[in-house]
Amino acid sequence: MMLAALALAAAQALSPAAAAFVDDATARLLAGEELAPDFPVRLQALPPDQRLLVIVYLRRAGFLADVVMPVDWVISPAGPAETEGGK
Repeated sequence: MMLAALALAAAQALSPAAAAFVDDATARLLAGEELAPDFPVRLQALPPDQRLLVIVYLRRAGFLADVVMPVDWVISPAGPAETEGGK
């Protein structure tokens, strides 16, 4: 219940790319899966404000309980988005 409320609140402020990331993470959570191995690369492609919102969501969902993310990385400018297939 709390997770759904958090998702709804976050979705109101999320860009389409950040919302897609949250939707993917929610689907993985419900399926009992871990985040995709490339999640840091996908996060880096988001603007810092959107990246921070997604990180908060992921931490609240329990995905990043033991992951340390340096503040410099969290607030750095968005990196280039990779296309499907890593090219």
